[in-house]
Amino acid sequence: MFKTIPKIAAALAFVCLAGPACAVEEGMSIYPKGYAGFMSGVLPPDEGFYLTNSYYFFQGSAGREVRDGNVEADANITLNADFLDALFVTDWHFLGATFAYGGAVDYAWANLDASIQAPLAGVEINTDKHSIGDSFLQPAILGWHDGVLNWTLAMNVYVPTGPYRLRQLNLGRNVWGFLPQFSLTYFNPATGLDMSAQIVYVTMTENTTTQYQSGDILHVDWALGKHFGAWEFGVNGNIVEQLGADRGAGARLGPFKAESLGIGPGLSYATAIGSTPANFAARWERDFNAHNTFRGDVVVASATFVF
Repeated sequence: MFKTIPKIAAALAFVCLAGPACAVEEGMSIYPKGYAGFMSGVLPPDEGFYLTNSYYFFQGSAGREVRDGNVEADANITLNADFLDALFVTDWHFLGATFAYGGAVDYAWANLDASIQAPLAGVEINTDKHSIGDSFLQPAILGWHDGVLNWTLAMNVYVPTGPYRLRQLNLGRNVWGFLPQFSLTYFNPATGLDMSAQIVYVTMTENTTTQYQSGDILHVDWALGKHFGAWEFGVNGNIVEQLGADRGAGARLGPFKAESLGIGPGLSYATAIGSTPANFAARWERDFNAHNTFRGDVVVASATFVF
């Protein structure tokens, strides 16, 4: 039942995994779709330090995508990433809301194989990379509670701290991102019903190295679950809709706009390790529809501890 805050998207940024072509430079939004799950609108009401470690696995394939200014075809990606994020809930209140702040870092391992499209012939590539990625800051989070309703407002900042070089498989994006977020949870303790949704609007600066300006993207992650004592079971889903067109000299595939839908099962378990409250969660979401973006499988497993 602890709030899972959004994680760094740096490790996912280069991925574009299905469809005739891929929107957004390197194929994917800087926000990792499908990362918000059960109880996502609940900011913990108690002051404290909430530490979450998450494992993120992604595997999929793409028709075409743009990376390093080149068009790559028939791309296949396998990604393993470990995210560590901290949430600090304070005793401050503003407009009736609890104030919190946080941040996250990640380390990722990835493998990509694709064919670079050239005028005369394609060049096959197979490359892998492991490194720290970009960082994610949440300087302000406001959480409200009113009976069975819980909602939060947050401003997220994506910081390009990961290495970025042309002609490499990069786990950094070489852009800044600004991601306002609204989350809502209906939770009835009497019935155990949890209905949650999180909306994130993503806008990015231009990658000045490749002169690629990715369009703005709207993410909606949702969850429907039921509590059975310390357990919660249900379904999770995600919606991705690119609202702005890609542009700039580096947008080799034109103003493609991404959209996708994914869904899958999830569970969580609340317990304590000694005197430390803990929450364990896992979910799997599969894309069943995608256009101008990836199609693949996401698996997330996380552990949250309260200090």
